[in-house]
Amino acid sequence: MDRGLLDDASSHARADALDLTDLLTEIAARGDAAHQTREQLGSLLDAVLPVRAEPQLPEVLGRIVRSACELVHARYGALGVLSPDGRQLSQFVTHGISDEERRRIGEPPRGRGVLGLLLRDARPLRLHDLRTHPASYGMPPHHPVMRSFLGAPIRIRDAVYGNLYLTEKEGGDDFTAQDESLLGALATVAGVAIDNARLYDRSRTRQLWAAATSELVQSLLEAEDEDLPLALLAARVGELTGAAVAAVALCDDAGSLVLRAVSFGDRAVEDPSGVLLTGPGWEELLDARQPVLHVPGGPPDPRAQPAEEARSLCGLDPDGSTAFVPLAAGRGRVGLLLTAWADAEEAGPTDAMPQVAPFALQAGAALLAARAQRDRARVALLEDRDRIARDMHDNVVQRLFATGLSLQSAVPLARHPVVRERLGDAVDELDAAIREIREAIFGLHTVDPDLGVLVVLDRIIETYAGSLGFTPELVVEGRLGTLGESLRADAVAVVREGLANVARHAAASAVRVTLSTAHGLDITVVDNGVGTSPDAARSGLVNLRKRALARGGSLSLRPAEGGGTLLSWHVPPAPGPTRPNRARS
Repeated sequence: MDRGLLDDASSHARADALDLTDLLTEIAARGDAAHQTREQLGSLLDAVLPVRAEPQLPEVLGRIVRSACELVHARYGALGVLSPDGRQLSQFVTHGISDEERRRIGEPPRGRGVLGLLLRDARPLRLHDLRTHPASYGMPPHHPVMRSFLGAPIRIRDAVYGNLYLTEKEGGDDFTAQDESLLGALATVAGVAIDNARLYDRSRTRQLWAAATSELVQSLLEAEDEDLPLALLAARVGELTGAAVAAVALCDDAGSLVLRAVSFGDRAVEDPSGVLLTGPGWEELLDARQPVLHVPGGPPDPRAQPAEEARSLCGLDPDGSTAFVPLAAGRGRVGLLLTAWADAEEAGPTDAMPQVAPFALQAGAALLAARAQRDRARVALLEDRDRIARDMHDNVVQRLFATGLSLQSAVPLARHPVVRERLGDAVDELDAAIREIREAIFGLHTVDPDLGVLVVLDRIIETYAGSLGFTPELVVEGRLGTLGESLRADAVAVVREGLANVARHAAASAVRVTLSTAHGLDITVVDNGVGTSPDAARSGLVNLRKRALARGGSLSLRPAEGGGTLLSWHVPPAPGPTRPNRARS
């Protein structure tokens, strides 16, 4: 056989063998790729299902970061939530860094450096070493070493909600295009999960605000005074907004704005309730009748005076957001709902304001409705008393008077001296009974102002009995109803502040509260506790001193005899009209 033909046949055989080997290799490679794809799809499915199952937004964000790290085998991960203006990160959820490491690193990033690239250009980003990128801003002290980087935006309805940041691919490799595709798919699912969680949170928040409104309205309509409902109002606003301080300030009869209730959450500061809020800034807030949110920063503004004063009064540093929402109902002034956050974070106040404003409007309407209900009850009481007085005058008094006249006309007809004497005594007794009935009729036409003050003081005593561990002693000497409404309000504020100081600082086992109207108004609160410095300048005591000085009075705080502290508050009698002397003729 020809040698050339053999060589050609051999060449064809080797070529067929090579083609078969390549084919088998390609088939094996495709099989491995398909297997790898199935594994990646399985990993993506494993990452997606837990994310979609979480109903609460904080849990959803944490699960997204963990799932992203597991999906592309990253050691560290973070999810940065954009601020409302989209210029920085307002929230930073991390994975792979311990609490101790976070504490040592300090403040979370706000979106500068490489992290800010996705803020300015919301597209996926892969880097071999983020430290060498021109936009790198450097790492803070105690920050873990991070090189390889993969980032992807999270969108909700075409708007960027935040960004996923992953670093340190396991094994020291770079993140691949496949990793980028998987992270993009997870980011899409994450956007849907976050949107659902936000809708759930909003629905739940609306239910909580609705329940708080119902509770407040019921409390206002059922309570005999406003103290407990106002305290409930401040507490609920603090809970639902996450604010450090929530307070209620109402306009009194003189038109002055007075703090009536303050809720501090877990903050241990002096209670400034009862403080007068004066100044043109407060007047502007009342007249504006619109919610006002003060965020620190920018040039000095005199309109920020109320926010600065409120934060200082409540023991908060000035670098925080403060909201003022009017308790508006009708044309008259009712008051303000004050809410202050611990820092300048914009997300909390911005999310809370749409809920606080309608709640404050309903609270103001409920407050006026409760006051109208109490006024109607008082009018009904007076009308009932007037009817009883008319019946007593027209029936009882006239019959007694006619009987007295009949007996008096029968006296001359009696011949026996004993009979005449007894008839005269009977007539005198009838006259005395008529005078007493007429005094009772006069009393029915008036409402004893002492009764309302004593009820409020008794309720304050009962309130502080729980925190003190015993019931304070209350002594009233004289008629509190002769003081006038504004002075009676001052008396209530003094007693409340005095007992609050004892509860917080005295560690006492006995307290005696005395109110005397013999020489104006004197109030003393004496305890047997550990004592206090006479120079103590607590906000509540400073305000009580201002109240006394405004009426020409004084306040003193000194050691009591036998130990403890004596708080003394004195206001002299109000000057009355001078009367000319009349000589007797």
